[in-house]
Amino acid sequence: MRLVAAEGPILEEILDATYAIWSEGLTRDNYARWNAAQMRTAWGKDHLRRFALVDDRGRWVASAKRYLLPMRLDGVDGVMCGLGAVFTRREERGRGYAGEIINQLIDRSRGEGATVAGLFSEIGEELYRRLGFVTVPMDEVDIEVDRKHGAPAMLVRSGEERDLPALASMHTKRTEGVPLRFALRRDPALIEYALSKKRLLAGLGFGPGPRGARQTEFFVAEEGASAAAYVVLTVSAGGWTLEEAGDRDPAGARLGAILQVLLAREPSRPAPLIRAWWPRLMPVPPQLRLTNRIPARDIFMLRPIENVRIPDRADDVFYWRSDYF
Repeated sequence: MRLVAAEGPILEEILDATYAIWSEGLTRDNYARWNAAQMRTAWGKDHLRRFALVDDRGRWVASAKRYLLPMRLDGVDGVMCGLGAVFTRREERGRGYAGEIINQLIDRSRGEGATVAGLFSEIGEELYRRLGFVTVPMDEVDIEVDRKHGAPAMLVRSGEERDLPALASMHTKRTEGVPLRFALRRDPALIEYALSKKRLLAGLGFGPGPRGARQTEFFVAEEGASAAAYVVLTVSAGGWTLEEAGDRDPAGARLGAILQVLLAREPSRPAPLIRAWWPRLMPVPPQLRLTNRIPARDIFMLRPIENVRIPDRADDVFYWRSDYF
């Protein structure tokens, strides 16, 4: 079995086969556009590829996306081989091809400097445990916001590309020099990729229902001329998902005030359900309460490639929903 880049007719067959599972309500054509657009972003063109496992006749039997994500593990900068959209052709299932493509991608990534492999499992843990992956605990919570009579006296504006270096700086300051074992190293290009992925999905017709039924919102609060706090939200009829957030203030008070301002846009409406992956080392702003804490439903798993130790506590991991792959 050979590992090849999934291109041309092979890619079209893979998209046909996976469309029903991962299309997020898009049409088949827009599903293809969404996947292609991610790989054309400044970050994606160098760090994201789709591969296929082909037999000696050149027929693909399995496919997967491979991300090379900058990360820090136990204080050492490195690279994570992120594995997504692992799929085995229906008539070829039960022959170990999912494990084969994962192992070949890990071997390839080792040669490109990766020291750990990661994935999010939608099918439970058993298969990936057999392949050497370990579950890394992460939390999912509801966020309750203290609503004020009238909006807080703080200017909140839409985020822009010029704000991305400030967002990256907030993440770096929050994750360096603390008792934390694992976090991504989020530079402006990676943050822009995460935003673009969600905006592209919304623009192409995210989710069931009318176009625009879900949207991505990015807001910042300024101090001087630069962003001092921010939130990224996915907004839908079912509520809000806080995809990521940050604040230069160690207590996070500006972050909490941004959410108060956003809720004050429609003061007569009930507060929406707000869900988030909230890293335990991220301070909870004084205006917020975290409730209904459960293990994240998308199971995060890591496998060592080199001689590294995998974190086994939620306290050891700093990871936002924006960076789901």
